[in-house]
Amino acid sequence: MNHDMIIHSNNFNLVSILVCNYNYGVYLSECLNSIIKQTHRPIQVVFVDDGSNDNSIEIFRTKLKMFKKEGIEVNFFYYPDNGGRIRSLNKAIELSNGKYSTIVDSDDILYDRFIEISKSELDKENANNSKVGFVYTNLDLVDKCGKIISQGISEEFEEENALLKSYIPESGLTYTKILKECYPFDLSVRVDTKHHKWQKIIKAGLKGKLIPLRLFKYRMHDKNTSGIGNRITSDRTRLIDKWHPHKST
Repeated sequence: MNHDMIIHSNNFNLVSILVCNYNYGVYLSECLNSIIKQTHRPIQVVFVDDGSNDNSIEIFRTKLKMFKKEGIEVNFFYYPDNGGRIRSLNKAIELSNGKYSTIVDSDDILYDRFIEISKSELDKENANNSKVGFVYTNLDLVDKCGKIISQGISEEFEEENALLKSYIPESGLTYTKILKECYPFDLSVRVDTKHHKWQKIIKAGLKGKLIPLRLFKYRMHDKNTSGIGNRITSDRTRLIDKWHPHKST
């Protein structure tokens, strides 16, 4: 195992962006560039590679100078073997230092104000109701080349519905304290890992809030680990349980 770190500063507004990667080198640069372009500072990038055998690690290392130039704190960990998404997520949570955290799939793309808007809304909602522990957004659906092909409109948070249906996107912003209290997540879960994560957080008594803006791009291709891409691309006109692609905000 390789564990590298750029020392972080203690900052009350620090947001940790957790990127768990496995063989997504072809998309990784665009994902990392979208993190660099975030309007919010300070941020920390936590990158965990799950034994990739493509050029993912090399691509990540090419971004280190830019991270430093932009004042972005970095913590990264490389596994020599593939152990599954939950193992990488648990490690990323362990290494996160911010007050806030968001998990970003390494093939997705954040819009520039994703962190700025999400943090503002989370703090506002939590001030009104201390049980609100995370926010999530709508999204644009893009193909493997990054071309927008549809829209993903999520559902308002409702506890029972959220426990039964996996409609909350991975890239929601939450307080890091909540993630650290709820992890480690179950290593045996290999499918729809984000639902497992949100279920555990909700069962701990936390509530979520939908931000009705499309603030990131979800990339659909035949290697999507969640299987969402396969379902949508097989029939783009069909509404699915997780998102309603053809409504507009």
